[in-house]
Amino acid sequence: CKSRRTHPEESRIEVCSLSHSRTMNHSPQKRPYVSNSKPPGGGGGIEVSADDDNVDRSDLKRRCIDYHTPSVLDITSRLYRKGNRRLHAVAGGSGQAGYGYIQCHSNYLRHMGMPCGHIGDVIPSLAYLTYCAHVTRAKNSSPVMCLSWTPGGRRLLTGNQEGEFTLWDGVNFSFELIMSAHDSSFRTMAWSNNQNYLLTSDAGGNIKYWSPSIAPVQSIDSHDGNPVHALSFSPNDAKFVSCGDDATVRIWDWAGHREERTLEGHGWDVKTVQWHPRSSVICSGSKDNLVKLWDPRTGSCLSTLYGHKNTVTKVAWNDNGNWLLTASRDQLVKLYDIRAMRELCSFRGHHKEVTSLAWHPIYETVFASGGMDGTLIYWNVGPKGSEEPAAKIPFAHDMAIWDMKWHPAGHLLATGSNDRQTKFWARNRPGSKQGLDFDGPGSGADGKDAEVTHAEMELGNHVGIVIGRRGATIIAMQRQTKTKMHVDQMRRVLQIEGTARQIETVKKRVGALLERVSSDGDGRQQGGGFGGW
Repeated sequence: CKSRRTHPEESRIEVCSLSHSRTMNHSPQKRPYVSNSKPPGGGGGIEVSADDDNVDRSDLKRRCIDYHTPSVLDITSRLYRKGNRRLHAVAGGSGQAGYGYIQCHSNYLRHMGMPCGHIGDVIPSLAYLTYCAHVTRAKNSSPVMCLSWTPGGRRLLTGNQEGEFTLWDGVNFSFELIMSAHDSSFRTMAWSNNQNYLLTSDAGGNIKYWSPSIAPVQSIDSHDGNPVHALSFSPNDAKFVSCGDDATVRIWDWAGHREERTLEGHGWDVKTVQWHPRSSVICSGSKDNLVKLWDPRTGSCLSTLYGHKNTVTKVAWNDNGNWLLTASRDQLVKLYDIRAMRELCSFRGHHKEVTSLAWHPIYETVFASGGMDGTLIYWNVGPKGSEEPAAKIPFAHDMAIWDMKWHPAGHLLATGSNDRQTKFWARNRPGSKQGLDFDGPGSGADGKDAEVTHAEMELGNHVGIVIGRRGATIIAMQRQTKTKMHVDQMRRVLQIEGTARQIETVKKRVGALLERVSSDGDGRQQGGGFGGW
């Protein structure tokens, strides 16, 4: 961007293109010792080891995901590849495609390119980002309501419930900036297609324009003070559309800062809206369970989709312009073909309402979805549609995932949650299957993980806490962990049936729940008991 402001931290950053790592305040006399023998580092980063006594701890830096070296690898090899670029499937690809085969060993980490260098068939190791590279949480943090990558993907911008911007580095994930932006909670943010301006909205109906340097430009009060849940630009950036809890969809003139047309037809709050990537079509989803397609030139409703049975939370157009993705509180994600105006398939994998969606920027058939229970799922549509998840992370967050965005290069996924954390998800290192073997049985190399065993866990006086109201807690935990659980109230024990890995997961979850309940009880007693009794 022409008006982009250089952050002072950038002048202190030094990129090492050979080791895939980035260091800050690097001293030429003392070089940190780096090693590939650590646990998975997420598709491109090399960890710094603290085992060497000669290394100054001030020079030891955090793990990073540096995409510069894989990008150089793609640029230098793209002239020698085959047209289909199926490097992992073509026999003899070692010499013909420009790359060697990616073997299941950390030594082949340096051969990993970027997803944009493999635009043929979907490669699971590149498309499904199941490794948690970093977890960020700002001081005095609050729930993260929305997020977006800055133009070029150098930084991640998040908006929280207090109306504050938080800026994170997109390579080493360090904190850079926090500033007040809105008087009430953030709801959404959207960059223009030419990436020259940013739009944000809040729970008070205020819409603001921002420059790429995060400087305020203009402020508009809209939707009669109701929360504005979604914003989207037209293909030429001359207009943008908004939706809110006043059951309307409104079209605005970008340069004139004025409302041009109000689209009325929904019977309840409009939760999501998105402009078609190339045509004059607007899609909106509402609390009345309907998905509507609008003509912004006339303001008329073109069609209505009746596929969902609960609130429509998200809609997302594919870059091909033909596929429309919708998510709802009925725990379903549906894919529609707008050319035939019919449903292609329904994706079933969430056990709670679906709260976020994002198409992959490189692979046309891949998208990610987040749920109210913190589950993150990757899907691959395929030629005829696929109803089974391609990869699943059951406990990606502790609470609802409100928003997610892919890095423009496709090698990182950022998620913001109600648990006040922002997480960066990256590719696994060669040989690691973290998140790809979520089904449990059959995932072990020696078959031990597939053996179903029985275990018990003492609950003490917290039997009712584990069961939950009408069994809701234990039922949800069985769905998430795919185990069979039963509470013996006479013996006060939890009986678990599943694989060793599943049983370990259940014990960790139940142990954390009991510990939290015990700590809350101790706090009440120190504070005077329950209401002073």
